[in-house]
Amino acid sequence: MQRVKEYTESYFLPAGECNPQQEMPVTLVARRIIDIATMHANLLDVGYARLVEDGLTWVLSRLSIEMYRYPGINESYSLSTWIEGFNRHFSERNFELTAESGEVLGYCRSVWVPINIRRRESGALEALESLSDVVSERRCPIEKQPRMTAVGDEGTRSNDYRFRYCDCDFNRHVNAVRYMELYLNQWDMDFHDEYRIKRFDISYQHEAYCGDEVKVKTHDAGNDTYLCEIAGKESVHTRARIIYTKRNNSNNDN
Repeated sequence: MQRVKEYTESYFLPAGECNPQQEMPVTLVARRIIDIATMHANLLDVGYARLVEDGLTWVLSRLSIEMYRYPGINESYSLSTWIEGFNRHFSERNFELTAESGEVLGYCRSVWVPINIRRRESGALEALESLSDVVSERRCPIEKQPRMTAVGDEGTRSNDYRFRYCDCDFNRHVNAVRYMELYLNQWDMDFHDEYRIKRFDISYQHEAYCGDEVKVKTHDAGNDTYLCEIAGKESVHTRARIIYTKRNNSNNDN
């Protein structure tokens, strides 16, 4: 049976899934990315059920989302995914978000790594070499994620946070999207009314758990770009780069 190199799902955006600016939040884009990546992996027989046989699971390591426009209330959209590269240590998976008209709304890049479930450390994919035959020739037009450097203290805002029950997922560690939400909560409603996210890069480094206390740092790097970091006393959990762009007079703009 021929395996599908590119997988697409269609969605409808109800009001209950929108942000206060009446558009699809970037965090929902991330959730949809995780969902469709899981669906495609299952279709290719390299999903959770297959990896757990080897004591492994997929973990999102890097995510870059670049949006030209976000879907608005009651708008239909589609999300497509394909594998750009693969080796025994990681898989590079890309995404394209399109409107019902065919308009390209944005692109995403991601890197996934296999983790040993018991030891919670990097594993290897020797048993999944067949994944190489579904690598697509299609490329993603947005740049790869830059190297995320440490966020210093000078000129940096810092807020304390303690992870709680609802921050965690079925793996019993903090959910990947929850880190993004924490970053976005560092700005108030007026800021989000004036600016929208053009690009969101996030690098996941060390898992955090319920009860962990962290500092959420944001540093204004100029040109509407912010460098961010969530770190505990002993390790950095995530680093991010968020690029904003000024909105026009409409709630959902280009």
